[in-house]
Amino acid sequence: MKPKIRFGLVSLWCGLLILGGVSLVAAKKKEKENAEPKLTAADSTKLSSQHLLFGHRYLTSKQYEDAEVQLTKSWNYSQKNAKTAFYLGKLHNELKHDDQAISWFEKSVELAPQSKNTRIAYRYLGELYLVKGDRPAAIKAFKLLLGLSPTKEQEVHYLHHLVSLYVEEGEYDLALQHARRWGELEPDNSEVQDTIAKLALHTGEEDEALKQMEKLIEMDPKDFVTLETLATMYQKREMIQKALDAYEKLHAHDPKNYLYLENLLTLGKKLNKSKRSRVQILNKMLQLQPDNLVLIEQLADETGSIAMVNRGLKLDPANGKLNYMMGSHFFDRWKKSGAKQDSVQALRWYKKAKRDPQWSGNAQRMLDEINPPLTEEQKKLQEFFKKKKKSSEEVDIKGKK
Repeated sequence: MKPKIRFGLVSLWCGLLILGGVSLVAAKKKEKENAEPKLTAADSTKLSSQHLLFGHRYLTSKQYEDAEVQLTKSWNYSQKNAKTAFYLGKLHNELKHDDQAISWFEKSVELAPQSKNTRIAYRYLGELYLVKGDRPAAIKAFKLLLGLSPTKEQEVHYLHHLVSLYVEEGEYDLALQHARRWGELEPDNSEVQDTIAKLALHTGEEDEALKQMEKLIEMDPKDFVTLETLATMYQKREMIQKALDAYEKLHAHDPKNYLYLENLLTLGKKLNKSKRSRVQILNKMLQLQPDNLVLIEQLADETGSIAMVNRGLKLDPANGKLNYMMGSHFFDRWKKSGAKQDSVQALRWYKKAKRDPQWSGNAQRMLDEINPPLTEEQKKLQEFFKKKKKSSEEVDIKGKK
């Protein structure tokens, strides 16, 4: 009985081993049959190109999810395909994924620096770096673009960006260098000519700045902001007539600007303009500042107007100069008429002027002219009569006692 049982167990165990072996062999065979064949480099390149084609089509039609699937497959098949990297950059750029777009565009230009897509990739990179605020990287991108044979319009665009970026970086000499090239490309563009003028002025290139601003005025005679800067430069360089002409135009444009009138008065004096011209300007200035005592004094000097002197004395009764002028007015009248009241008035005003330390000496001289001081002989006589009078008074007093 026992031998039969043992024989059955052995038979069962052997059967299981055989069955398991057969199953394992079958499974391995099936796995081998289902396994994909190993791709050659040529096959990978071909498949990458196929998926790239599909991805490009989806991207063109704005089917972004499908485009990403296809382009990702293309990249997985061949990570040396610069076109795939470029279109992945475009995809993420359109999706506003700035960091991913930058990464893919950088891979694109790294893999194929001479590709026809390189210029476009750098253009995208420049704009993306601007958005990210990475000025040094943006400058590098736009400088590279300048070396890739751009059209005139493209070069102007890149130069515009470079000028702005260099200004923001504080590199004004480099900004001026690129602005000059921009100016050569667009000589009739007032914006660039103005930029060159301002940069030249900032970097100390005043001759160039002056020339540029004169060019701007020729292009637009109503550019009064530039004209004002130009007028200041003319005045600083003692180009008096040009400065006067510029301020006359500025005054005609803005008659209420006190500074323009003040400069016109100063420049007119240097050019020996007529008294009438000076008075006209002073009157315009006084209309703008009716309580300006300095203007009133100047007008009183120029015109000798007693009304103007009185106007000033109402503002400053202790003004030595105006009191002196009033005294001189009555002194002149006294000299002509000999009227006592005129000399009295002259003395009165000169005495007031004498209280001002600046006019004390002048006023005293005029007082002495009206009432000359006593000579030594007159002083001795005066002293003699004083003593005689005193002595006489003493005699009278003793007599009364």
